[in-house]
Amino acid sequence: MTRLFASLRGIEARPSHGRARRDAAAGRLRAARTTFDLSVLALRKAALDHVDLQDLASTALRANLTRLAERIGADA
Repeated sequence: MTRLFASLRGIEARPSHGRARRDAAAGRLRAARTTFDLSVLALRKAALDHVDLQDLASTALRANLTRLAERIGADA
């Protein structure tokens, strides 16, 4: 009977298996959140770059259309 209680005290002294699993899961969750945050930042940057390029293309097209309209008006 004394052996049984001695072995139970040894179990209490060791970190529990559940705690180790919980800590590992928390670490994986932190890594996933970090990866997700970096992905969101990359997506946001790509979207802003796309908008900037669209603005640049729009400005270039408007300038060309203005020049073309002036040229057509001068030829008429």
